[in-house]
Amino acid sequence: MGDREKESWKLRLSQRLKGFLGILIFIFLLLTSRLFFLQIVNAQEFSKQSAENRIRINPIEARRGDILDRNGQVLATSQPVYIVSLRSVPNQDLDTVINNLAALLQDPELTPAAIKELIANNPYRYQSTEIKRLPASDPEAMATVTRLEEHRQELPGVNIIEEPQRYYPYGPLAGHLLGYVGQITQEELETRKEDNYGINDKIGKSGIEAFLEYYNDGNLEMGLRGKKGAEQVEVDAANRKVRDLVTLPPTPGDTVQLTIDLKLQQTLERAMDQVIAATKKQNPKAGGGAAVVLDVKSGAVLAMASKPDIDPNDFVNGSYAKKASYYNDPRLKPLFNRAIQGVYPPGSTFKPITAMAALDAGVVKPQDTIYDTGRYWKPGGITCWAVHGNVNLYRGMAVSCNTYFQWAGELAGIEKIDDVARQFGLGQPTGIVGLQGEAKGILPTPEWKKQINAPYWDRWLKNQEQRIEKKYVDLLAAAAPADREKLLKQKEQELRQIRAEYQINYNFNTTWQPFNTYNTAIGQGDNNYTVIQLANYIATLANGGTRWRPYVVDKVIGADGSLKKEYRPEVMERVAVSQEAMAQVRQAMLAVTQSADGTAAFLFRDFPPDIKVAAKTGTAQTGLAGDDKNSDFHGLFVAFAPYDDPEIAIAVIIEYARHGGDSAGVVAREVFAQYFGLTDILNKPFYGVSVE
Repeated sequence: MGDREKESWKLRLSQRLKGFLGILIFIFLLLTSRLFFLQIVNAQEFSKQSAENRIRINPIEARRGDILDRNGQVLATSQPVYIVSLRSVPNQDLDTVINNLAALLQDPELTPAAIKELIANNPYRYQSTEIKRLPASDPEAMATVTRLEEHRQELPGVNIIEEPQRYYPYGPLAGHLLGYVGQITQEELETRKEDNYGINDKIGKSGIEAFLEYYNDGNLEMGLRGKKGAEQVEVDAANRKVRDLVTLPPTPGDTVQLTIDLKLQQTLERAMDQVIAATKKQNPKAGGGAAVVLDVKSGAVLAMASKPDIDPNDFVNGSYAKKASYYNDPRLKPLFNRAIQGVYPPGSTFKPITAMAALDAGVVKPQDTIYDTGRYWKPGGITCWAVHGNVNLYRGMAVSCNTYFQWAGELAGIEKIDDVARQFGLGQPTGIVGLQGEAKGILPTPEWKKQINAPYWDRWLKNQEQRIEKKYVDLLAAAAPADREKLLKQKEQELRQIRAEYQINYNFNTTWQPFNTYNTAIGQGDNNYTVIQLANYIATLANGGTRWRPYVVDKVIGADGSLKKEYRPEVMERVAVSQEAMAQVRQAMLAVTQSADGTAAFLFRDFPPDIKVAAKTGTAQTGLAGDDKNSDFHGLFVAFAPYDDPEIAIAVIIEYARHGGDSAGVVAREVFAQYFGLTDILNKPFYGVSVE
């Protein structure tokens, strides 16, 4: 290589080295500027992001207020649970996390597929999906939580928090009355948007839980719902809490004390369960019933039951899905509160109303006597269940003579019967304080009959006229000209016949008939009332004519022990029926249990002399489609005690029980025995039904 070539090669090498050096300098400057940008310019922003990754602000659920009975016994409370949830986080292999979580939970129902389904069904994708709840008091739950914590590194996005969960220590006892809580819906969120509810909040759905969920009118804020707190915590890379920074404690909800007596409620439900079970052996359709016990001097509800049961725990502990077929049974309708929502024909329990109407109108005196041959003697009269011979008010009530009460009802007249029934609250909501969704029932009146039936017959006429018009359009279109006049005359004749038939049916079915009065007077026909209406009417009769508004809530007590609200007895109406008429009817009801042939005499023979029970039994055709009017009946019983100075009243219905005395009456017997402390009578096997 010559000198010239060597110089040329050195020059090219020098240029290349300078190029590499320039590139290195450029890269160095680029890295330096980036480092400057990150450390100096964006230091505050990245410091903020780091803090956000390290610092968590977690809401703290507030403990829901307790519900107590009148003596302070806890009917609903809260207990701690661990909630395992899963959320999306950066760089998360979701399938692997799900598989790991399923393996660690060791729950055969929470397979990876099941967990994926839970996530897919979460309507709020940006929120954590709840996977499982674990009661903090359960040793197995603690073992599960420990396993999860030990494998935190394998579970990015899995979170475990402790929060209070609603708990009902007596399970289904008073389930319909207490109600239950559940996940808030979008509609409820909209309705309560001023009350700061969140999409994951639980809310009272029925019963007391719903009635006293939350109330704020600016002057008074109260309810079972508490106020959430919050905690600021520092976590490590595995999302484990390192230390607490700041905590704002939650405020528990208010305590609600009810008028319910726990022991009386237990006795009522135990007796109903036993009687319903015995009834079901006789009629497979049985399974339902309802009862209400009232303080006659205030309207306070001492006990209330609806069967079949609901267990409010099922709606918070995950059991509902397993029992969905039970709760959605279209025949039993467990979620339906039969005590305030079910309407039933009252049967003979209505007869005291008819008696008061006749006595108050002055058309019948207590000693007036008729002779019962087994049927009311006028056209449309209804048969009696037996031949009773000579019957006055006292014997008529004692033996429940249909003939006597049809006679008394006809003399009183439907307007008077309806007026008395209305005064005693039948066919209208009682306005009970503490429960929602109360049914109105039906008090049949001449105006009601026309209002309910006239539209049907008007539609019938219109349909028949349209049918005839269509028929002759086709006939006339196909007829020869010579036959058209004849067809038109036939059409007019058919229309006249239809209109004449309509007028007869319309007049008969929209005008009150004597048989309507007979049916109403003995509690059949279109009579339909709620069990709480029956209990309240008997309480009104027992106390001498003061109709109280029933109430379930006694007081609301704040978390600090202050009395926020007290519910006091409220008079709805003082009936205009004379005191003499009511006294005579009460005496007649006493004969039901005290006279030798009284329909409920067998129930209270072993009660002490100072605790006399006045009552009325009832057996009513169900009136339901598909039921046999000769064999499908409801058994009813209404009563008050003690007769001389009434304290409590009761109304009971046992669906598909053939007689009221030996079904609903047995339940009432147990309740009275419990209330008056008759321990030697309480739970004693009775009349073929064990109430142990």
